[in-house]
Amino acid sequence: MSQMAKFAYSQARLHARHGDRLDTADWRRLSGVGDLLQLLQAARASALRPWVLPFSEETDMHTMELWLRRQFREHVDTVASWQPAPWRDALRWTRRLPDLPALRHLLSGGLAWPWMREDEALSQFVAEDGKIWVDAMRDSDCAPLLQAFEADVSLLDGWLGQWRKLWPTRTKRLTAPLDSLGSLMRRHVDVLTAMLEVREVDQTRVQLKHQLVAGFRRHVHDPAGAYFHLALMAADVTALRGELVRHRVFDTTHQAAK
Repeated sequence: MSQMAKFAYSQARLHARHGDRLDTADWRRLSGVGDLLQLLQAARASALRPWVLPFSEETDMHTMELWLRRQFREHVDTVASWQPAPWRDALRWTRRLPDLPALRHLLSGGLAWPWMREDEALSQFVAEDGKIWVDAMRDSDCAPLLQAFEADVSLLDGWLGQWRKLWPTRTKRLTAPLDSLGSLMRRHVDVLTAMLEVREVDQTRVQLKHQLVAGFRRHVHDPAGAYFHLALMAADVTALRGELVRHRVFDTTHQAAK
């Protein structure tokens, strides 16, 4: 069976999801709505509906954070189920990407935030006093991340190293696009970490989306297509989270002023 035929099932579904994504004008309209209720109504009328379905004006950010993370993991599992069996474990490892900032916070001595105790992907690492259970992490799928931290290597590099180990092939034609995506991720994380100006951050994220869209279109017929899709979904969820935070803070400030 040809490589294209192996990924035909995934390709059709990824194309459909990609076509449903909000474009720049959609995001501009979403950002321009007046309050949180209007934001939620607008999001529910778009492809973002599953991501905001249970939210209301009273939903706190901890609850929103927990829901968004769970939804992303479910989406990763769905995309993984579309792939040929040998590629599924590497896809499922993507579930851990959103956890990297939280794990770095905990490993650096920070106390757990309330939603971490309720997040089934993180709660096993959090002790009652809010500190981290290092042994539990060492015995989990996060062991490569702990090893990276102990070696003074970034958790992203630790994640990338384990990701490469999970690839079922070393055929350069298939892995070269994956390596390029990994380099793109690392470069943008470094750039965004160094930036302080909100405008610069926004511009860089827009540039990243353009690069991810181009990568998705080039590689939808091979393993990299699913990762470019998930990277775009992660970027969209991050943008949605930013709008939710902004509107939640604005609404709280506005209501307190009444």
